[in-house]
Amino acid sequence: MFSREGSARSDGQNRWLAGYLAFVGGFVNSSGFVLVGIFSSHVTGNVGRLANDAATGQYAAALAALTLILSFFAGAFAGSVIIESRFLGRSSARAYAFALSVEAMLLLLFTLLSYVTVSEHPRVRDAETSLLCAAMGLQNALVSRLSGAVVRTTHLTGVVTDLGIESARWFRFWRRSISEMTRVPLVLGRNPAERPSFSKVLLLGTIAASFLAGAGWGAYSAVHYHHVSMLFAVVAVAGFAAYALGNSLSQS
Repeated sequence: MFSREGSARSDGQNRWLAGYLAFVGGFVNSSGFVLVGIFSSHVTGNVGRLANDAATGQYAAALAALTLILSFFAGAFAGSVIIESRFLGRSSARAYAFALSVEAMLLLLFTLLSYVTVSEHPRVRDAETSLLCAAMGLQNALVSRLSGAVVRTTHLTGVVTDLGIESARWFRFWRRSISEMTRVPLVLGRNPAERPSFSKVLLLGTIAASFLAGAGWGAYSAVHYHHVSMLFAVVAVAGFAAYALGNSLSQS
């Protein structure tokens, strides 16, 4: 699972990786929102918030939004350094295990801080959310590096866009098939309607479904179990780190 990167990976390996970590991404994003009222798994909303707060003169809030953006960047940077440097040895699986362990520790630190913090001040909540942003940035970089930029697991904008593109290609392909059987021209345009990649659609569908399932479970857990709910994500990521470490030991 962690010994091969990019094009050397199979479609099945990418789907397994995408499904597991997209569930975690959806869980963290949804559970974190219920707990602190801020989404953490993507940057776009925080950029909009930064612009709005700056335009309305709420400079402290704008600075907090910038901190969330930089935290996501810092997580991606740290994860990439861990994986690229291989400072724990030459095993790529061991590097991924360490990166996942760091993500689990960030999620655990958020759980502990949010549990003991009694203040509901927006800036305090921003400070807590920065830990989630760093964890999600790290996860996004890790998955992107491992899959060769094929998989994203912390947001769905690009995934839904790609699903729309692939659906349009399938629509044209099916119309071509019907056109060939009925001898009725149904395909518009000069560009030939070719069969799309079913494995790509399956991968995108896996990410979307897993993220949605994780978001639903994360919201439910946070509503019913409050701050303890984030421990589910901690265990899930730590377990994946242990799996990666097991891979590295089996290869050595």
